[in-house]
Amino acid sequence: MKRHHVFDSIGWWFALNVAAAILVTLLMIMAFVELAGVWGQPPVENAELIEQAAGIALTFDNVPAAERAQLARKLTSYAFDVQWYPQRDQVPISAEHNGREHDSRWGKLTHMLGRTNAGVLASSPDDLTAEAATTLHKYALAIELSDHSWIMFDTAQRSWGIDRSSRMVLTVLFVLLSSGIIASAASRRLARPVQRFAAAAETFGAGSRAEPLQLVGPLEIREAAAAFNAMQDRIQQLMDSRTEMLTAISHDLRAPLTRMRLRGEFIEDSDQQRKLFRDVDEMQAMVEASLAFFRLDGQQEPMTRFELAELIHTVVDDFRDMGHSVESADLMPLVYLGRPLALKRVLTNLVDNAVKYGSRARIALSAQDRQVTIVIDDDGPGVPPSLIPKLFLPFFRIEASRNRATGGFGLGLPSARSIIRNHGGELTLENRQPHGLRAIVILPITSGDS
Repeated sequence: MKRHHVFDSIGWWFALNVAAAILVTLLMIMAFVELAGVWGQPPVENAELIEQAAGIALTFDNVPAAERAQLARKLTSYAFDVQWYPQRDQVPISAEHNGREHDSRWGKLTHMLGRTNAGVLASSPDDLTAEAATTLHKYALAIELSDHSWIMFDTAQRSWGIDRSSRMVLTVLFVLLSSGIIASAASRRLARPVQRFAAAAETFGAGSRAEPLQLVGPLEIREAAAAFNAMQDRIQQLMDSRTEMLTAISHDLRAPLTRMRLRGEFIEDSDQQRKLFRDVDEMQAMVEASLAFFRLDGQQEPMTRFELAELIHTVVDDFRDMGHSVESADLMPLVYLGRPLALKRVLTNLVDNAVKYGSRARIALSAQDRQVTIVIDDDGPGVPPSLIPKLFLPFFRIEASRNRATGGFGLGLPSARSIIRNHGGELTLENRQPHGLRAIVILPITSGDS
């Protein structure tokens, strides 16, 4: 027995895909938070940051000079970097910006320091020296301490200028969006083999042979697909064997029927001879009808694109040429992918039934909700509702109105339904009010039909 890897099961597929989705989402969130943290910080002039800067400056005033550099490194935070300079000329802000030392905007800061004459320098990116531009961030604030040393705060350039609550909302939205996208991609990857399996099962269940499923996806799905392919092959072989056997039987019946007719020529009683010939002719007709039915069941006309309305017009014209009353409404143009010869046989059979048992036929064509609907109405007596399902059984006839003199052998409707189901559609019958019968053909529209 072939061994399979433990991680090949559908359970592990789900677990690994969920884990991968969570990991990728976390990485994306980390990247977003990192960028949002830089872009979303307010400028250093923000009131809260100024209060923090004032508090740190007061702390530095009470710390020995030898410990200030180390303390500055410890106080560097997410909001800004802290650096301490023993002398003014070490502060990396251009000298021409000294005029900002007593800018009225920083009155609140000097008031909190308790020294109105304290030097304050605030710079934008353009104010930094060339050397500082390579080491500092974009915005800087320098405060003179009581011993005339300086403490400087610098922070990154603000592109967004959004507050904390806005950043939180954006982060949550990003988490939801990224999680949804990743989960959708993972679930579609898992669901695609199941969808193909369901579509193939529906196609085969409708009476049409489906293409063999590809063995892709988790172990359980591959095993189910392989079992489905094997089942479809076995059922198709049984159907082919049945068709071949019945075709052979029907074909072999021709010879004894021919001999019976030849021997009937020697019967002297003309009445008995006539009855025998009638039975032989009837059996011969049944054999021919059966052969035609089985050949049709075994054939598979290739799919092609054709104009469905033109096909209907062709059938209508054929019956009109034979003198029958057949009406067709304005048929919408529709290029359909199907088997035109098989569909023509279906329409011919349905129209023939309508003109034979209902005196005339009316055909309508419509397309909506991804399906084509062909309706054929007649003005006949209709059919008892309990007998409508039996009309699709081979060799079933309603003797009262559809006998052998006017009808066939009950193979037309079964053959027509088989053709329609091979197209993935359905053929139904229903009575009209106050009288008449309606045949409804429903065919699916593929993405290539128009």
